[in-house]
Amino acid sequence: MAKNQIDVLIVVDVEGALAGSLQDNVYLVDTNKYVGSGNEGQVELKTSCSDGQIITWNVTGVSPDSQVEITQFTGQMIDNKLCNPVQVQSPAGDYWEGRVESQGQSGQQQYSVVLTMDGAAKSFDPFLIISAS
Repeated sequence: MAKNQIDVLIVVDVEGALAGSLQDNVYLVDTNKYVGSGNEGQVELKTSCSDGQIITWNVTGVSPDSQVEITQFTGQMIDNKLCNPVQVQSPAGDYWEGRVESQGQSGQQQYSVVLTMDGAAKSFDPFLIISAS
C-alpha cells in the first residue's frame, strides 16, 4: 500500500537561474525514493502517485541567502483537473499541497511550476506518473 503523502523538494541555484536558465539550475527530489519516481535530482522529476494521495511541494535556494518562492502551478495536470495545488501557510514555512484525483485515469501528466526569484518569474515542467488504483 502506498503512503498517503509524497513530499517534493525543489532546490534552486537562484543566482545561476537569474543569470541563465532555470532549467539548468533546478533540482527535484521526492520522498518516494526507489519506489518508482524517476529523474531524481533533475529538472523533470517524474513523481509516481495514485488516486487520493497528497503531494506537497516546497522550494529552497541552494544558498541560504537566496529568496525563491512557488507562485503558481499550470499545465496538463491542472487543465485535466487531476491535481490542483493550493498554497498552505504554516508556522514552519509556506508550501503547496494538492490531492491526486485521477478520476480513473492513469499515465503521465506534465505540469509547470512557476517560481519567483528576486522579482523574476520563471517556470519548469516536471511530471506526475499516475498509476491506476
